[in-house]
Amino acid sequence: MTRAARRVAIGAHAILVADDQPTFWNRVEAGTWEPGTLRVLEACLGPGSLFVDIGAWVGTLSLYAASLGAEVVALEADPRALDQLRRNLDANPLLAERVRVIGRALSADGAAVGMGAPRKAGDSMSSTLLAGRGETWTSPGIGARELASELGGRRPDLVKLDIEGGEYAVLPTLGPLLGSGSPLLLALHPESLGASGEADVAAATRRALAGLHGRDVARVEAGGLVPAELGDIAAARAAEWLLTSPDGEATRPSP
Repeated sequence: MTRAARRVAIGAHAILVADDQPTFWNRVEAGTWEPGTLRVLEACLGPGSLFVDIGAWVGTLSLYAASLGAEVVALEADPRALDQLRRNLDANPLLAERVRVIGRALSADGAAVGMGAPRKAGDSMSSTLLAGRGETWTSPGIGARELASELGGRRPDLVKLDIEGGEYAVLPTLGPLLGSGSPLLLALHPESLGASGEADVAAATRRALAGLHGRDVARVEAGGLVPAELGDIAAARAAEWLLTSPDGEATRPSP
């Protein structure tokens, strides 16, 4: 088993971490890192539920979901982050039994994609929008339909998508994964999209979200969920959103 560097409390749970992110874990332990996100996981997940973590990085939410009793499929395309994710799983063997890692990038057509990191791989900011800049590499890809088939016919109780701007290209393809009911926890990065050369970020956002019309929308804030409309997303700066289906059986956390 990997020697654990430290024990970190997340919410009411604790994990062992063996990666290279001490400053980040200080924020987690202080309770200042995305408390609203953690509450969404607590509301949507429990024993026997299924969490798909797209952009798992070093496994923060994957490990937390496993601590809640959920089964987890974690996608991570950054090779250095993937190594740290696996080290953290090795440090938590009981939780690791519930986590399946896929070292591929979600892509619109399932093809391999170029990626880059502005500073270095593993820094949590790697993106397909940065291909050819900074430290670069090619990641094998997986499409939403193939990813859905990897779930064995199960519908996820929560899908998280946080891929540093790459979400705009893949959002229109998520139908096979989300079906009619799976909630989507979505982090958008409009500044990254604009920096990549997109002239009309709001219009690009509306196009990316077109297939999600009819879903209930809430902005994820530190103090809880704030009801919103789909149109609010295109006008907002970087933020995290929860999109749920009013016709599905998915749990919808209360604001």
